[in-house]
Amino acid sequence: MATMRTADERPQTYSSPAILDRRRRILEETRQVIAEKGVSALSMNDIGQRAGVAKRTLYNAFQTRERMIAAAIQEYFDEYVGRISFASEPGTLSHNLERIISVIQRNRKIPNYIRAIMALYFSPEADDDIWEAMHSLGMRHNREWIQNLAEKKQLQPWINVETFVDDLVRFEYATINEWARQRIADDAIILRLIITYLTLVLGAVKGAARKEVESLLKDLSERGTEALPMKKR
Repeated sequence: MATMRTADERPQTYSSPAILDRRRRILEETRQVIAEKGVSALSMNDIGQRAGVAKRTLYNAFQTRERMIAAAIQEYFDEYVGRISFASEPGTLSHNLERIISVIQRNRKIPNYIRAIMALYFSPEADDDIWEAMHSLGMRHNREWIQNLAEKKQLQPWINVETFVDDLVRFEYATINEWARQRIADDAIILRLIITYLTLVLGAVKGAARKEVESLLKDLSERGTEALPMKKR
């Protein structure tokens, strides 16, 4: 006797509206649970119930709990950055600073979620899939600018692009983690992060890039956040 399939188990193409809507619900509920309870409290049973799908469906879509969490973090970040209205060209310092500032402004509205994913990133038991998903986000956006500097011969000869980008991401996340733990005040995080980020970059660049960074650091010391490409949120 044939077994009746539920709506979630019927064959559907990956691009169908039903599949896309189901994926959206799953990842949104995953992010919501992370913000409410933290990652350790997240279970496939809970997400299935909240999203209205079978537990088997979650495993078919993501294979593991960790990959589901990684997808939730990665897609949320990509969606947010995709909505930023950048005033500067990709691959420039200004573009990268706009990205950092906009993300920090967003983070200040969702502190519980950011605290939870930063704790996960820095945990010695962090799952490789989740850690890599988070780290690759920062690598991708920092790499475009640093690679552009390398092609223009504006990096110091001792700088390796991938290693330096990796260091920038670790620094950026460490500072955000300090803010998430309330060791850096809300009204200080943007200026603190940008100034120390640029100070780190200053030792790696030369030529026109060094002059640009030095000029911006001087401007920041005199005008504070007014010198930054910030938008009101």
